[in-house]
Amino acid sequence: MLQTKDLLYLVISFCIVWITVFLCWTFYYVMRLLRNANQIVEEFRSRLQVLMETINYIRGKVEHISGLMTLASGGVSEFVKKAAIKKAKQWIDDGEEKFDDVAKDAVEKAVEATAAKMKKAAHKLKK
Repeated sequence: MLQTKDLLYLVISFCIVWITVFLCWTFYYVMRLLRNANQIVEEFRSRLQVLMETINYIRGKVEHISGLMTLASGGVSEFVKKAAIKKAKQWIDDGEEKFDDVAKDAVEKAVEATAAKMKKAAHKLKK
């Protein structure tokens, strides 16, 4: 027949088995959570890299157009400025899948700032 001490050891061993199972189950889900977090971070990094490459590409194009703008004066400078803004907006619309609205706003601000610099340069050339 079972003694009290044997019954205690049986209950303790049963509890240890359940605690072990619970801890293994918990560690498994924590590892899955960490793996998913790592995948999210990697995806964010890759999207951020695409965004930076797109912004640098558009910035280079806008700077190239602004270099051409300094050569023009008068009515030609206004025409080229409008064409540059139109072309930059077209590039933004074409690459819309690669970056979000924040990037579009940043590019539009850069285009506007470049257009303002081009206008100042055109006025200096007129003088």
